Amino acid sequence: MKRFLPLIFAIFLSACAQGDPVDYLRFQDVQPPTKEGFIHCYDYGCKRKITLALSDMTGKKLNKLLKDKPGSSSAEREKIAQAIAIFEQDIGEAVGTESDKRGTFRILEDNDNSKYNQQFQQDCVDETTNTTTYLILLDQMGLLHYHTPGFPVNRSPTLSAPWWHRSATIVEKETQAQYVVDSWFHDNGKAAEIVSVAAWKDGWNPPKNKTVN
Repeated sequence: MKRFLPLIFAIFLSACAQGDPVDYLRFQDVQPPTKEGFIHCYDYGCKRKITLALSDMTGKKLNKLLKDKPGSSSAEREKIAQAIAIFEQDIGEAVGTESDKRGTFRILEDNDNSKYNQQFQQDCVDETTNTTTYLILLDQMGLLHYHTPGFPVNRSPTLSAPWWHRSATIVEKETQAQYVVDSWFHDNGKAAEIVSVAAWKDGWNPPKNKTVN
């Protein structure tokens, strides 16, 4: 039965592409988040979970970034990308996932693994689950004006992206357009990538020379 679980879950994700993101969290054995208590996943596939509360410091940073309604939905998406970075920076420092490197199996380019703890690495399942949690928290805080948290999506391997992959999403309220919010492409604490689901499923990757804050 275990060998069929990834296929069953892929079918589940496909069927619920516009469903309630809380249902996705429950499927990952993650309780619906609140500011007073939410789960942070790491160590591949949510193998390790820790319950946290949103700190006053993080809340103030998020309010400063998103409280005022941006001039457009695209401007809000840019701010959401930065908000994911804030969550990752503050939580990573508290938990240890600040050492998480881009991708899933990244080997440090400088070959210096002395400060790198593999258990704090996060794969796309960890990143998707955490980002979905962050988006729900932003919505609960009244900081999403043009978007709502969406149900995560999968993509199959392509020539430009040869690995199976998953990402959190948001849905634009006015148009119902769905966008991935993908923090897996970069090291912990960097702005997430936000692109249309259609482009992402077609194998989209960030430009190789792109720098992120």
